[in-house]
Amino acid sequence: MIAQYLNDVDVPRQAEVTLKPNEVCVVLEDGKIVGSVSQTHMEVNPKVGIFAKLFGRSNPVRSFLFAFTGPHPILIQVQGVAKNGDEINCLVTVKLEITRESAPRLITFPAKGTIEVQASDVASVIEHLTQTSVLEVLRSKDANSMRTVETTEDVMFELRNRLRTLLDGHGLAFRGGYITWSASAAEQQMKNGYVLQRVQMEHDFASDKERIELDAYVASEQRKAELNARLALSNVHANETAAMTLEMERLEASANFDLKKWEQEQSLADLKANATRKSTLKDAELKNELARLEVERQRIMAEPVMEIKEKRAKQAREENAQKIQDAKDLFAEIQIGKQKRMALNQEKEKMRLEQHQQGSEKTISVLENIAANSTDPQVQLEALKQLAELRKTDVEAQKGAYKDN
Repeated sequence: MIAQYLNDVDVPRQAEVTLKPNEVCVVLEDGKIVGSVSQTHMEVNPKVGIFAKLFGRSNPVRSFLFAFTGPHPILIQVQGVAKNGDEINCLVTVKLEITRESAPRLITFPAKGTIEVQASDVASVIEHLTQTSVLEVLRSKDANSMRTVETTEDVMFELRNRLRTLLDGHGLAFRGGYITWSASAAEQQMKNGYVLQRVQMEHDFASDKERIELDAYVASEQRKAELNARLALSNVHANETAAMTLEMERLEASANFDLKKWEQEQSLADLKANATRKSTLKDAELKNELARLEVERQRIMAEPVMEIKEKRAKQAREENAQKIQDAKDLFAEIQIGKQKRMALNQEKEKMRLEQHQQGSEKTISVLENIAANSTDPQVQLEALKQLAELRKTDVEAQKGAYKDN
């Protein structure tokens, strides 16, 4: 039994119970979950106090869900055929656990009418998905690789991922498992489980001794099957570990040999590098000394030549300065002559404008008289046109006068 649901009428008022660390009690009041407790001593169905009754409260309708945390072994028979034709016939034992936080979700079973939650009830929930998931992993293996440690780990990893949502919705958690490949042991475990379930469902007090013996026998067989499965996996794992250890020793010996060889080669290379570096340093020092002596010799020989070059450079600078001064003086004289010519041109332009102004004024006077005194409209119009043209000419002449060229 994994859990049992009790109604209010099945629990006496003010009954006390002591919950062990592996037991959880979920309390419901008026159909609502109010809490879950574990590892405590409590009054299961207390009465409402006097003060609560004064304020109109009454005893709620309570119900209780007692659960064992486990882990609970759930047996699933898996049968099929691999891709290469090998038969798949094994018993998958999945260990499920209940926590105080997840226990309220076990109410899913009583909600569907299951008052006493047995291992077979949980198996019926996860059976199809478990068989599908296991076969998906095993169909790609052959008969030998199915029984390896890696395959068992792959199967359990796949079950953990595929069953997480389904188990979480029913208040259960995946805690591991193993595979039994012995057909006789698997069938015997399934048979014992069915017999135990039948005895428990009969509720015959005369069969309590038989039920207890079967319960102990089933637990013993499950433990034996688990140990055999672990022993088989341990043997495979031991063989693989021995082979791996031998390979590691071989690799380590090879690595040590390579390391010694590399150290000798590196030591020889360091000696060669030191000798080359010392030879290079000596050559560099010799070349440096020769270069210093050559520079000193050239300096001594070049002293008279340097004095002559300095005198010539000084004379060239003086001649260049004299040429620059002469060019400045010539430029100043040219600027003075240019200013004189510009002043003369401006004076001539002024005289020309005055003469033009005087002539223009006389012409304007004559045209104004003609326009004022003539009786012929054509003559007056022509005089006005001539007068306008003359004004335009005067304006343009004024614009172009006194320009600094």
